[in-house]
Amino acid sequence: MTVLAIQSQVLHGHVGNSAASLPLLRQGFEVWAIPAAILAFHPGQLYPGQGGPAPVFTDPTAIDHWAGALATLPHWRSLRGGLSGWLGTPAIAQAAGRAMIQAKAANPAFHWLCDPVLGDADTGLYVDPALVNYFNDHLLPHADSATPNRFELEHLTGRRITDLPSALAAADILRSKLNPAGPRIVVATSLDRQDGGRGMVEALAVNNDGAWLAAMPDLGAATPKGAGDLFAALFLARLLRGKNVKKAAAFAMAGCYGVLKHAITNGSPDMLYAAAQDEMRNPSREPAIERVR
Repeated sequence: MTVLAIQSQVLHGHVGNSAASLPLLRQGFEVWAIPAAILAFHPGQLYPGQGGPAPVFTDPTAIDHWAGALATLPHWRSLRGGLSGWLGTPAIAQAAGRAMIQAKAANPAFHWLCDPVLGDADTGLYVDPALVNYFNDHLLPHADSATPNRFELEHLTGRRITDLPSALAAADILRSKLNPAGPRIVVATSLDRQDGGRGMVEALAVNNDGAWLAAMPDLGAATPKGAGDLFAALFLARLLRGKNVKKAAAFAMAGCYGVLKHAITNGSPDMLYAAAQDEMRNPSREPAIERVR
């Protein structure tokens, strides 16, 4: 089984495709990884004396050419899923969307998880602001699931999230934007709410069957970059393996926690994939999870 992944890649560290490929492989999926951009390292990951990450953005026509070449392979019609993350600009997002829509047309069972990467509460937007509307108008209507963080969910829905009811309402709004023929799954990560969750990191998973809140202990502000990309990959992998939304979200939370805790315990500013990769297959700790609707 194979997954098509289109997002940024880094030479050092684990964000974008560099975060998603190994967990997908560990779950038994081959990965066709198309870079939306290549950077030396994540621009938010600071080291003493470093320069900039020297980003090189992919020409959208290159994405078209690569996807077109892949579409000539016999495996194309059996692609099981697609994962898109950081796309940077509307032009790159348009090319990524074309590839995902083409893959869906070739296989009706293809599941596209669109991680609408826009920014975070501590950084603000770190993509072209026009991407907010582009996601809403052109990508999400074709996607089957989405994994925004709280900041991104607020921007995509225009709703402020302060508590569980407002998080549920925003998730429902975003679900209404997804592919009407798909399962319309939204997982809101990195919730920060006034009515609970203190000392925990939470993810709210919502679909037609209900809503579940998964929680793990907060590891602090020094958490390495790329956790959202790791979460999306693990969540998609479990969905494609036939797990329900509750179990997929719990597994993704557990895997992320194990990898991040390993990095922090070892004093690393980056996730240590080689040493912690077993957490992507058999997490050592399960999250607390409860049905909230």
